[in-house]
Amino acid sequence: MKQFLFLQIFICTILFQNAVAQTEQWDTYMAKFGDKPGSVLVDMGYMDIAPDGKYPYLLVTGPQAIDCNKQHLPGKEEIERLEEILDATNNFITGVTAKLLVGTFTYNCERLNYYYVKDTTGVRNAIMRMYKRNYPNYQFAINMKADREWSTYRTFLYPNEENRNWMENDKIIARLLQQGDSLTKPRDIKFDVYFRTDSGRSAFAGFARAKGFKADTTKASQSPNMPYELLLIKYEAVKMDVVNKMTAELKSELKKYNSIYVGWEAPLIPGGKK
Repeated sequence: MKQFLFLQIFICTILFQNAVAQTEQWDTYMAKFGDKPGSVLVDMGYMDIAPDGKYPYLLVTGPQAIDCNKQHLPGKEEIERLEEILDATNNFITGVTAKLLVGTFTYNCERLNYYYVKDTTGVRNAIMRMYKRNYPNYQFAINMKADREWSTYRTFLYPNEENRNWMENDKIIARLLQQGDSLTKPRDIKFDVYFRTDSGRSAFAGFARAKGFKADTTKASQSPNMPYELLLIKYEAVKMDVVNKMTAELKSELKKYNSIYVGWEAPLIPGGKK
């Protein structure tokens, strides 16, 4: 069972930086799988086209890491080696069949790379030749199956709602930290939501006020399809657990309405000083 970990370690940052060069749709998150942490790197862009009938087969392959830490995750130098193996694997598979690399999963000292491929003929032999020739010291896995619905991508690699909420909040908090905010001082956190109807906005504003938010229902949005804007404000500390709880609660309630959650922002307090 996949449990979300409100934790990031250097492996996510390194893998994400490497992936950004390939596509802007790559993103990463940490989760707990069973009793160990794992890192998932996924190309979010494929969700819009999944399943792609031209690639009906799932190929999962990758090496067992030689150098792992106490969390059963590879160290920095080993990650670079695993990236080299990934590049080589890409080249070898390309020589055999059309493919889409949709994600990677690093867990329990193993780095598995997930592909959807057009054909499986010759793939196993090509990968085995690559490891035998170039990486004889590494043990490796090769698994293939039909997955026309792309269920592995959609239900395993692609982050669930809780994960996506955390990823979204983490990016905003990271920007504040990068700009010198120590996040030690509470401040007004502002949430922006658009509604199709004024009655929907008013009903949700009532819910938000009951939860301690200030709600401004006088704003008119610039969207003709969602003309009613709601600004929510709450004086709180910008901490991951606090923000995650607030955003998850708001998004859960918003499912009852025809609305668009725009996001949240908070003023920068450099060094944590007012």
